[in-house]
Formats: sequence, structure tokens, C-alpha cells
Amino acid sequence: MIWLNIRKLESKISTNELSDKDAFNYVLAFFILSCLTFGTNSKVENVWIQILNIILLVLITIWGLNGAYKANSDIDGKDFLKRFFAINWVIGMRLLLIVIGLTFVFGIIAGIVLLINNGGKLEGNPIKDWFLTIFMSMFEVIYYLLVINSIRRLKPINE
Repeated sequence: MIWLNIRKLESKISTNELSDKDAFNYVLAFFILSCLTFGTNSKVENVWIQILNIILLVLITIWGLNGAYKANSDIDGKDFLKRFFAINWVIGMRLLLIVIGLTFVFGIIAGIVLLINNGGKLEGNPIKDWFLTIFMSMFEVIYYLLVINSIRRLKPINE
């Protein structure tokens, strides 16, 4: 992997020396950095739960991307990025709609719980942070399982 020398990378791409495995490594690195950025910007109040969130996010991302890459390699190993990002978009849109619905339902439930507790606060409550950690981890695992299974259902490209 080339880290800083853009001219060397451009040359490698221009001469078609950048393999699919090389491209996968760049995607993996990008996703890991995105996880670190997302994880450090989360609104979790407990620093240890935030660290756990970051670790889980990175580990699940590595597992999921490797699983998707392996599933693609088992078919024919071609066009991983095209397949991954196209499938990622559709599954992401479907899951976004589900999350919007779940957020609405959880909001109503949280409102009812707060009313029952005479206006108690969720802020500073570790249960909220644990719930978010478990929910986000399960969501990400489900997301990658859907992507991996979708790639496995593809047919090889015949040339």
C-alpha cells in the first residue's frame, strides 16, 4: 500500500498495476479510519463504553469487509468494488428506512418510560449507552451479513 506518494500511486493505476487486492486494502483502510472518526465523535458519556464502541466498530468492519471480499473471490474475484458499493447502497437504503422506523418506535417507548418515571432523564444513564452499543453493533453485523449474502448470490461474470 502506498501511503503518501500520490505520483507513485497514479503511475501504478495508469499502468494497470493496482490489483483488486490493493484496491480492497485502500477500501479497508478508508473504512477503518471512518470507524475511528465516527467512534470518537459519538455522544457516549462513559469513556470506556466509547472505547468499546470504537473497538467493536473496527472489528466488525474488518470482519464484514473481509467476508464480502472473500465471498466475491469465491464467485470469480472480479469487480469487487463495483459489486460492493452497488449492493452497499441498496442495503444501506433499506436499513436506513428500518432505522428511521425503529427510531420513531424507540422514541415513543422512551417518552412513555420518561413519563412513567416522572420525567426522569436518560442523560447520564449507563443503560442508554449500553443499549446504543448493542444496537449499533447488531445493526452493523446484520448490515455486513446482508451484504455478504447478497454477494454470494451473484453469478460469475462470463467473458
